[in-house]
Amino acid sequence: MAGGFAASLTPRSAFADDGLVTVAVSEETLAGANINDARAAYTAWTQEVTRHLGSVRAVVNPKIFLPSEELLRDVRAGTVDCYGITALEYIKVADVTDPNFILLQDSLADGMEYILVVNNQSPFHSIADLRGAQMIVHHHPDLVLAPAWLETTLTASSLPAAEQFFASISSRDNINQVALPVFFRRVDVACLARPSWETAVELNPQLGRSLRILAVSPKLVPIFVAFRRHCSEGGRKALIDAILNITTIAAGQQIVALYQSHSFVLRTAAVLKTTVDMLNDYQRCLLRRRDRREDSRAGW
Repeated sequence: MAGGFAASLTPRSAFADDGLVTVAVSEETLAGANINDARAAYTAWTQEVTRHLGSVRAVVNPKIFLPSEELLRDVRAGTVDCYGITALEYIKVADVTDPNFILLQDSLADGMEYILVVNNQSPFHSIADLRGAQMIVHHHPDLVLAPAWLETTLTASSLPAAEQFFASISSRDNINQVALPVFFRRVDVACLARPSWETAVELNPQLGRSLRILAVSPKLVPIFVAFRRHCSEGGRKALIDAILNITTIAAGQQIVALYQSHSFVLRTAAVLKTTVDMLNDYQRCLLRRRDRREDSRAGW
């Protein structure tokens, strides 16, 4: 995902062009992944990049992955220049992020659809039919925007919040543990990314014959790498080159494998428009729900 390395948290001028680009990765990008394996892969890749691509200058933070609040605070403080984040985190620092440099996994270059899958023998034919259903969600970095999509979809149909609408919501790391319970009708509906669904069907064609897609999201970009405005131009270019060529280094291949990707592509923030629009709707949904709760407590 982030194809980069961790931040030195030593404060320096936001406008300094000393060739140093500090980097951090949000822990939120690792849903379903082993953090120790990820830390080892990033550390090995960083060491190789530093040795073979001397123009890339960075000081490795031993933690490599930072909690969301800490990372966003450091971005605003100017102590992190390059950051691997979720789209939910991005909207909180979009104003200090350079819109011209967004690095994506190649599999996300055109966005990714989320889907809801049900059994062909089930009585579900619309979102509204799922009231009181049992849902299972794939616990994977690609699905970090699933709660936002579900909430905006339910709101658009004038339905309650997910925790009230569904009887239960559980999650599993393994895609088979997401699809098979719906196949055997132990769970009513599964939420997963379309590429994961297509892989599952390719491996087990019977899933495609017995299950059907009930709902499809817009094409979303859940995770990417961004740069802070006014960071070192030389350091940024060197780091982008290193990320775009990540698979030329053995340790870099471990990183792309971690996120089930192949390579990275460079885009502008325009690629995030649909995602940002959906997240803005999500924030409005949360505010309306909060206001209704407060009105209810006040007896209005």
